[in-house]
Amino acid sequence: MAPAETENGVRYDPAALDRVERRFWREIWDSVPDEVAAERGIELRNFGAVQAQVVRDLPEAKMLNLVLGAAEDAERGGEGLGTAVAWAAEQGVSSYVPVTPGLPGATPAEAFLQENGFERGYCWMKFVRDPHPPRSPAPDGVEVVELSEPDQEPFGMIAATGFGMYPWAADFFAHLPGRKGWRSYVAKVDGEAQACGALLIDEGIAELGIGATLEAARGRGCQTALLQRRITDAGDAGCHTLFVETGERVPNRPAASYRNILRAGFEEAYLRPNWQPVAV
Repeated sequence: MAPAETENGVRYDPAALDRVERRFWREIWDSVPDEVAAERGIELRNFGAVQAQVVRDLPEAKMLNLVLGAAEDAERGGEGLGTAVAWAAEQGVSSYVPVTPGLPGATPAEAFLQENGFERGYCWMKFVRDPHPPRSPAPDGVEVVELSEPDQEPFGMIAATGFGMYPWAADFFAHLPGRKGWRSYVAKVDGEAQACGALLIDEGIAELGIGATLEAARGRGCQTALLQRRITDAGDAGCHTLFVETGERVPNRPAASYRNILRAGFEEAYLRPNWQPVAV
């Protein structure tokens, strides 16, 4: 597939972004301690080109119960998608199956999902930018610190709390600082870590994710500072494409993350639908 391009000429390869995204989630799953994974039903399996991940103790958390690679699998003519969604259903979770538009296998993947009891759900917007430095000044009163080891700051706790998850879910993220290919950060206000963000670098592509802020520090510019630091570090590391995603803008849903991403110089690349089982 030929690279795509934003309105302002930023080039990107949707298939490559999908590949990095699968690594992003796979390594989060790999970082969870074995005893926690066994206790909470945290599991990841591959079915052909499809990567399916579940959390049996969080059956309704669609942002975590994901079936990735549907379009790639359909393009190869494989049967991985059907096996993957059947396996996820057997685990008792409600999964999202995101399908990247424009990929050669997107249309047959969506046709399969529609024929097998899925419907389009809430979409995520994918944003891209090139590595030029941020043009706006950093927020006052926010210090961004890069972490070199898991226990340096409460990275996992901030992520779990900021996302509204149970305290035990901190183990999804707590062991990422210091992991190869990853860069993890906290933003401090008055000397206390109040927000977090991570950066995964893979063959010149950087994914920005795990952006969460504790309620007491919201509106203080923590995520703006974290975005700016990660953009700068990705550029310094030689990355040519940076990407991030958040939920689409719809009425009655918060849009602060969407605005922060645009202010940081990212452009809307494409809206990616999440297919979900039809409610019965």
